[in-house]
Amino acid sequence: FILQPEYKAFVGRSKLKFQYIHNASSDRRIDPSASNIIDIYLLVRNYDTSYRRYLKGYVTTAPVEPTPETLRLQFGSSLANIKSVSDEVVYHPVKYFPLFGDKAPLKFQATFKVVKNPSQPINNNDLKVKIIRSIESFFSIENWDFGDKFYSAELLSYIVQENSTLISNIVVVPKQTNQAYGSLSEIQARPDEILVSAATVSDIEIVNNITATELNLLNSQVVTKTSYR
Repeated sequence: FILQPEYKAFVGRSKLKFQYIHNASSDRRIDPSASNIIDIYLLVRNYDTSYRRYLKGYVTTAPVEPTPETLRLQFGSSLANIKSVSDEVVYHPVKYFPLFGDKAPLKFQATFKVVKNPSQPINNNDLKVKIIRSIESFFSIENWDFGDKFYSAELLSYIVQENSTLISNIVVVPKQTNQAYGSLSEIQARPDEILVSAATVSDIEIVNNITATELNLLNSQVVTKTSYR
């Protein structure tokens, strides 16, 4: 055994019995494991505002929802003092899922076909604007929760109720050629999604009557499994 010149060695004690006992203090835990997983879904106001501006056409690029790490840094400190040691909080950013308009996925794009009440003197453009306002009111944020299911019958009933003297009939027909009327009757959002309308006046069509051709029933089929993409 050769010692290096920068080190020194001394003969130590022998025949000693050593016992190490470690006790954690009352406010400490040794290697705690989380037994309660708490999922928190958050729709951030900045994302909500930015996405609605995107739907209105003020910006051309859809905003990206915040990451779980961003949410943890933003909200984690306020929950750290009240959660239990065994709790593990998982932050899930909620994003919008658009329907009907060009900003929606292709199989969820649709046209609202409307038959006017002939006894009411209103031009087509004014009627389209009124219908869009009714749709936007139906999809107001306070009316929806994360993971809700959309029923087209409820929307159409609301539009007729809001414009009862102006509309004789209204249906929503998918734009995809292989989808017929009835395909978008139910749409289920995921737990981290909230549904919103992307419809514009260009998605409203005024027709004289509702026929099989208008409903796209001649060369297509009703697709019923449009929920849970």
